[in-house]
Amino acid sequence: MRVLVDGSNLLGALRLDREGVESKRSLLRTLAAFARARKAKVVCFFDGSAPGSFATSLGSVSARFTHPRSADDAIVEEVERLGRDPFRVVTSDGGLAARVRRRNVEIVGAAAFARELEALGEGGGEGEGEGEGIDWAEYFSDPKNRNV
Repeated sequence: MRVLVDGSNLLGALRLDREGVESKRSLLRTLAAFARARKAKVVCFFDGSAPGSFATSLGSVSARFTHPRSADDAIVEEVERLGRDPFRVVTSDGGLAARVRRRNVEIVGAAAFARELEALGEGGGEGEGEGEGIDWAEYFSDPKNRNV
């Protein structure tokens, strides 16, 4: 399963700081636990430029910072690129949902997806749970996991 996430919407649904770098990192850790549990590939889109020293991939999760375009436009472009493959789009943005709905994707509201994440025991993205047990030195010793 592929999941495309409107990062700002999901941060808001989880009551995390939409602009905070640590909030975005926490969200990616939570999405990585979800991806492992559901055997999913997740792409999380954020408006703006990538913060310095921000790893853009963690397991089956990647973060895309979309400056100068909007995250919504990047999500629509990705939906068009994926074609008929089955996938979900996580957003609470009605305009974005309308733009991708005609492509027969499953639209999941950010609040509903946040509840799904919390049901996995991830504490709503607070950094508790499965992601905390990762040996980061081992993880980043593998070149494919480094943003070089």
